[in-house]
Amino acid sequence: MRPQLLCTFTYLDKLPVSIGDIYKAYSVDDVANMKCYYYIQAPNSVVCIYNVNTSERRLGNTISINRKKETNTYYSINAINSLIRILNNGVLDKTFIIEWNNYKDTMLLADGQTNYKTIEIRELSY
Repeated sequence: MRPQLLCTFTYLDKLPVSIGDIYKAYSVDDVANMKCYYYIQAPNSVVCIYNVNTSERRLGNTISINRKKETNTYYSINAINSLIRILNNGVLDKTFIIEWNNYKDTMLLADGQTNYKTIEIRELSY
């Protein structure tokens, strides 16, 4: 099975419990490469991003996410589709080239059916 990249949303004061919940839900051996990031504009808001080898269940407040490694950009498919439509005059063209450097160290998440939001993030050191 191919690893799946997941993103769990939490808060700074709930981070230890959330990390424990992640390991309980997916088992310690199935969770890899966990990194936690805080939102620049809302430092109490935190996301934990990690790979799992199992995808039978999904922890609450968790979505599947993708990553553009070169720019440390995390994004949902719905957010990228919205971004492409906005940048490409309303046309969803899967071959449209995104200038990823414009989204360095950010998360792009869907915001409704046709919009997206950009969240600047920094890695937590703990």
